[in-house]
This record gives sequence, C-alpha cells and structure tokens, in this order.
Amino acid sequence: MNVRGRSLRHRALRKIARTADRWAGTSAAQQKKPSAASTAPASASKPTVDEKAVTRLRGSYRQMAEVALGLEPGTLPESEVRAKREYVHAAKKMAADAELARLLRAGTPLPDALVTMIRGRFTRKLNSEVLVGARALCHSLHDQPETRVAGALGGALVARHAGTYDLAWDLFTEVPRDVVARNAPVEFLRTAAQVGDLSIVDETVKWIDQGTVRGARNLFQMASIYFAVKEYAAASRAIDAAREAGDADEALTRRIGLLADFTERATTPRTATVPEGRVSFGVIDYKQPDEGTTSSNVGDYVQTIASLGHLVRHAGLRLHGDDELVEVVSELQGRVRPELQIDGPGADVQLMTLNRDSSSFDAVPENTWAIAFGWYMQDIFGLAYDFPFHPNVNPLFISFHVNRPNMLTPEAIEYLKAHGPIGCRDWNTVYLLLARGVPAFFSGCLTTTISTVFPDTERPVPADGPTAYVDTAAPTEDAVQITQMHEDVRWTSMGPNVREALDLLESYRTEFGQVVTSRLHCYLPSWSIGANVKFTPKNRADVRFAGLLDADENDLDAMRERIRRLLAPAMALVLRGASREEVYAEWRKTVAPEVALAEQRYAAPGTRLTASFDVDEACRTARASRVVRPATAPRPAGDVVNVAVALDGNLKQEMEIVIGGLVQHSDRPLHVVALTRDHTTEDHDRLAGLFPEVEFEWIACDDIDYGPVLGMLKHITVSTMDRLLLPELLPDLDRVVYHDIDALTVKDIATLHDVELDGSPLAARPSVGHGVRSGLGNILKQGRRLTEEPTVANEFFRVMYQRHPNDFDGFNAGILVMDLAQMRQEHFTADYVAYVETYGLNDQEILNCYAGSRYRKLDPVWNNWPTQETVTDPSIVHWAGWLKPWNKDLYVKSRDLWDKGEAFVASRRAAA
Repeated sequence: MNVRGRSLRHRALRKIARTADRWAGTSAAQQKKPSAASTAPASASKPTVDEKAVTRLRGSYRQMAEVALGLEPGTLPESEVRAKREYVHAAKKMAADAELARLLRAGTPLPDALVTMIRGRFTRKLNSEVLVGARALCHSLHDQPETRVAGALGGALVARHAGTYDLAWDLFTEVPRDVVARNAPVEFLRTAAQVGDLSIVDETVKWIDQGTVRGARNLFQMASIYFAVKEYAAASRAIDAAREAGDADEALTRRIGLLADFTERATTPRTATVPEGRVSFGVIDYKQPDEGTTSSNVGDYVQTIASLGHLVRHAGLRLHGDDELVEVVSELQGRVRPELQIDGPGADVQLMTLNRDSSSFDAVPENTWAIAFGWYMQDIFGLAYDFPFHPNVNPLFISFHVNRPNMLTPEAIEYLKAHGPIGCRDWNTVYLLLARGVPAFFSGCLTTTISTVFPDTERPVPADGPTAYVDTAAPTEDAVQITQMHEDVRWTSMGPNVREALDLLESYRTEFGQVVTSRLHCYLPSWSIGANVKFTPKNRADVRFAGLLDADENDLDAMRERIRRLLAPAMALVLRGASREEVYAEWRKTVAPEVALAEQRYAAPGTRLTASFDVDEACRTARASRVVRPATAPRPAGDVVNVAVALDGNLKQEMEIVIGGLVQHSDRPLHVVALTRDHTTEDHDRLAGLFPEVEFEWIACDDIDYGPVLGMLKHITVSTMDRLLLPELLPDLDRVVYHDIDALTVKDIATLHDVELDGSPLAARPSVGHGVRSGLGNILKQGRRLTEEPTVANEFFRVMYQRHPNDFDGFNAGILVMDLAQMRQEHFTADYVAYVETYGLNDQEILNCYAGSRYRKLDPVWNNWPTQETVTDPSIVHWAGWLKPWNKDLYVKSRDLWDKGEAFVASRRAAA
C-alpha cells in the first residue's frame, strides 16, 4: 500500500506540474506561434472566464490536496475542494520532505542535505509547522548513533533560529569541524560570538586561509562577525578573501568596502583637532559598519535638520569644516524664520559629522558639542552596540528614546546620569530612566521645531489638492503613494540626504491637500510647517508614541516652544565657548522644573484594577465544587508533598502520566490538587483507582471566564489560567508545587517541594531563549499588543517600572514552588487576575509581572527543556512549546522518559 501510495502521488504531482506549466506559459506547448486571434487586443469591457480552465484548476487542486493528505485519488469530497489551511500545511511539509529526499538521491551527504533543507524552510514564525517538523527530524537523527552528526548540525541551525544559542553551541561542538566548515561556518562563528566563546577565532581564520570557506557573501559575513567582536585582524583577513573571491555583486562589493573602511578606522583610530577659538559641533548622521542597519529613512535626516535649527537660529555664526557639510548647514542658516533668530556675538563653528550609531570610529575633536536625539540601539551586525558616544562628545540629550531596556547597561546608565538630565521624546522613556535613577523629563519630539528653518511659503497649502499616503495603505491604486524609505539613503552622504528631506517636507505643505502617514517623522514635522497631516500609526500602543499620540494642537505648540526654550540657554553658552561644567550647570538649572514634574507624574500611585467578574465569588463557587478523594493506601507518616495541576478534558490521559511520575519517584505522602474543566466523577474514580496512595482534591473551574486573553498561546488552553486562583482556592495550604501537564518528574518531587524560598513569593527557572530573557523586554512586548488602547498600555508600563525598577530575568511558569501564604498576604489573586482583561496577559506573563526579580531561581534540573537545551541528568523534563512527547508523528528529545511513564501507568492499570 505504501509503495502504491508513493506511485500515485508521483503520477498526480507530474500531472499537476504539467497543468501548471501549461497555464503559466512555461511548457513547450506555449512556445508555439500565437494565432492572429490571440494577438488581437481584447475589446470586451469585462474579463472573460474560461470555464474549462476553471474546471481543470479545480480538478488539479483536488488532486494536489489528495496527494498532500495521503488520500486515494477521487476520495476527497467535492465539497472539500477549497484552499483549507490544513491542505496548505500538508503540502508544505511534503515539499520539505521531498527536498531532503531529492538531495539524498543526488548523492548529497546527509548533513549537507539536511542543512540545505532547513535553511530553505526558515520563516519568521518560530512555531510554523515546517520548522517544528525540522526540529523533530533533527531530534530523531540526533538520537540515532548512525545519524547523530547530521542531527547535531541540523539541530544547531534550528536552535539558532529559535534563539536558543547555548543549545546551538552545544550541538555545534558535537560536529566534526570539517563538516561545520563545509556547511555552516558563518552560523558556527556567530553562535560562538553570541555565547562568548572566542577561542575558535584562530581556527575559523584557518578555514579562510585554507579556502574551505568559499563565496564572497560567506566571507563577508564572517568578517562582519569578527568586526563586531573586535577581532579586527581576522576581519581584515576575511575582507581580503571576500574581495579575492570574485563573485560579489555590486551591493555586496559596496558593503565589503564599507566594512573595510571601518576596520581600518578601528585598527588605526583617526584624530582631529579644531583651530583655537572655534567651537566644535557634531552634526548627527547615521552611518555605521553594518549597512543593513544603517538608516534608510529620510525621516532621520528630518531629525537632523530640526536639531540644526537650534544651532543656526543663533545669529552671526561663521561655519567651517567639510565643504559639503558647511554648504548644507549654510542653506539652513539662510532659511531661519526671522522671529526665531537669537541675537548674539556670533561664533566660529567647526562642523563635523558625528555618526549616532558608530561615533567611536569617528575622528572627534576634544570638547565637541552635539544635540543628541532619537532612537539609540541600532546594532552592529546583530552583536554589538556603539553607545555611549565617543569620549570627546559632550551631548545635550533632548528627544531621546529607548526602545529596548537592554540598552541600559550599567555603563550606559552612568553615562546618562553624568550627562543628564535627559530630555525624552516619550513618557515611556522618561519612566524607564527615572526608574533607573537617571534624571529625566518629557521634552517631546525635536521634529516639532523644524519650522525654525521653514519660513512662511508664498504657495499656500492647496485645500483641494490630492492626498498623499506616506508609508501607509492607500484606498486606491491610483492614489499618490510616497515612501520615506530608500535603500540609497544608507550610502548617500549627508548633504544630499538633508536636501531630499527638505524637498520632501516642502512638497507636503505645497503640493497636497492632505498627508496621511504612519511615520512619526513625517507627521510631526509636517504639522510643524503647516501641512494638513493625519497620523495613522501601525500600532497605537507603540512605546514611541506615549505623550505624542494624544497631543492636540495646543499640546504640540507647547511641546515645540518648550524644546526651543530649554535648548536656547545651553546652546548660547556653547557658542560663547563656555566650559563643559558651565554648560551642564545651565542645562540642569533650566530643565529642573521639567524634571520635578516628571518625577511627580512617575511616582503617582497606579489605579487598582478590578476584574469584570467577582473574583472572590468565583473562587467560592469553585471551592464549593471541591471533591476530596483520600488515599485508600496511604503512605507511611511524613510531611505531605502538595502538587497542583490544571487541565481541561483534552489532557486526561496525560495527567495520568504526570501523576505516575510523582508516585514512582517519591515515597512521601502525596496530595494532588487538580484544577479542572470538562471532568466528571468518572475521572475522579479512575485516578483514585490508579493511584491509591495519593490524596486527590478536585476543583472544577468550568464556570470561570477570564474574558479574551490576547497573550494566550496557540498550543495551550484557558485552563492554564486557573493557577492564578491557587492562593484563594487553597486557603488552608501555605505551599504548593505547580506542575504543568507537559512535564514529567523523574526524581523525588519532595526535594523541590522543600526548597527554601527565603522570602520569595515563588521559585521558578529563568527562561533561556534569547528573545524572552529580559523581563522588562517581555513586558514591553505584552503592552504593544494593546494596539487600540495606548493609554492603557502606557499606564501598564509606568506601573511595571515602579514595581520593577531594574530589568530581571524572565521565568518559565511551567514548574513553580508557590508560597501561597505570602501571595495571599500580598493580595496576588485580587490584584492580578484583572491583568488578564485589562492588559491581555496570560498566566505566565502575570506571574512575571507580579514577582519580577523577587523570585527564587531554581536549579535548572527542576525544569529541563529538551527543545531548548541539552538535557543530561534532569529531575523534571518539560516539553514546553509545540513538540509534545505524546505526539507520535513528531519525535522530540527525551520522549523515551515519557514512554516509560506511559508503561508505568499501563502496568498500574493492568494490575488494578
């Protein structure tokens, strides 16, 4: 049957391919000379429908669906012939399998074939079915001695894609180096950098010297990694090899040249001096070694223009420096609105380009002043950041934005404190900095002041002009659509980019009746210069918009005047040649009232949230359903181990395996609390019969409705939320181990139950995935889900910064030791269940918001994740994620332990 099935699939796929070729014009039949009729222009106003072609297409699709699903030809009902998602998924999985088989048939070694297949299947969705299938395949291969190398190599690539770099490194180290060098030298080197093991640098350089690593792109990528970790000699060698490879296209050649330039700057730092009597002033640009993260947004140069307005509004300045830079700043000098010009003695100003994201590679004279604004934390090749600024820079921070809390390293915090107070573009950044002890205030966005260099125009805004849609969806295809993102901005010098930004803004106010945009640095500057503009952000809860999104005309006017008022005194002192100490003293004095206002706003108590349902009543109702089944064969006297699980009707069999693991590996009395949905007395009887030594306490949670949970993961159900009620559902218990159903205990659970909490409300294991390690980073992601409730999201962030001033390691809540007494004392359930409805959080997110850094970190053995790390001697194995040990179609690591658990339960059932 299997052989015939493959044959049927092969014939069906050939037929589908022929049909597709014929319709797509790729078959030989399409090469015939067209008839006169076919070349004549169509005269019909409506498109004609070829019913025969539609019928053929439907039939071919039906055949393809049957093949993908493994059905006999003609067995799929006509009513099912539509593009169902499961058909598409099945076809994708089959295509991945076919690709691997094709490579193996062609003689490709298994490790090489597996790498090719996996690379071709990566998507942004980490839990896509194809990626899950690739992980299962690698797990299976890795557990077979004959294919272990291939499984390790493929598994390393999958682990990298999932952000579990430590696991990727463990797997890479199992693979012979010649196999790594041939198949994945770039991924190997990048993983080493991410886990901090640079001992392999010399070895990888030898691969380059020996010609093992081929292709300009691979060599360039290795050079970029060397550069990011400051192995500049290795970077130079890889750059030379990339140039010698001879297969780089124009874009790659340009990127190689850019990296070569920065590598030279790194190895031979440039210096610069300023003639005596001149003020050195840095003009912000956005170039850096990594062209991929160098700004391609003209809007960034709008910010630069706005910042220069606060320089050139001071009268009598004589500009010096690079000719192109002097020319463009002189143009701005000539555009200053007369009423905004500030009289003064004048000054000689030496202009220099200061790259926001790579200033340490710039030649910066001593005592160079700069207005520092905008978004920091654009990475260099995904591995490094160039902040703080070059030590010769004296920044005046205004309109500053922090998008990722991990920017705030101890070094960065001390730097900001030393150069503060920090004027912030948004309230989220204000709160984040104040929480870390950095003096900060809300300045608003610098681009609101760009009207300084946009005098009134003689061409009024055309009320009846067309509407321009800037980086946002247009209602029709023929509408005017504009983008501020252009690739050539990345490598174009500042002068042309500034002029393009000027021209673009000028067109917004003179050519269009309205501008509709999703870009902040189109919306605010357009408003500033008098254009009719409408803001349509893609996510209203984006942390960049707090204080800007809800600002009305009066608020924006006040913002613009505030920034001008705050910067003017300090800039006047800078241009007079005042000392660094004098300028910063003036800055602190000027902004002191704004800082006090921000501190008052930050410190305001948060509103206590309440759920839409009566939580106390819900808990009383659930407790009323309580059914206790005492142990009929109780164990000898001893301290009872209390374990709680939560599940619905889908996981009844799996619960048996979990309880079996507890029973099999502990001789202490066990008390299991089951928070259930869709369970009956029959289930109570079955478990009591299987495990007579266990006391079961059943609490039905079927009637509890938390409302919509935005953060609910697709592979879990609402029953997992019920653990939030444990402190109130178990008023007579002070401690309990919470145990997920997709975890299995293989050692004595009593050891975990007795862990000292030392005043912590709970114990848990920190997450290991790169993307979920930062607790505050996770909180920011959660708030961004509130796309239509930005005010709620911003208040959530403020309250969380109050509660957790410093970042913390996010934890997995699948295995917990909970101090129920302390959680009751802190009103956990009453205060935090409301986070479900108000903020859309799931149970794990809520527990992280509650505990933050106060949790006791468990030994990793008590929550081992086979899909995320190397498991050697676990006490609890936890199959977190999509791959579950009971799914026999997809293999997962450590499934043998689950199988043994199943066998234990089966033996119990047979003996009952």
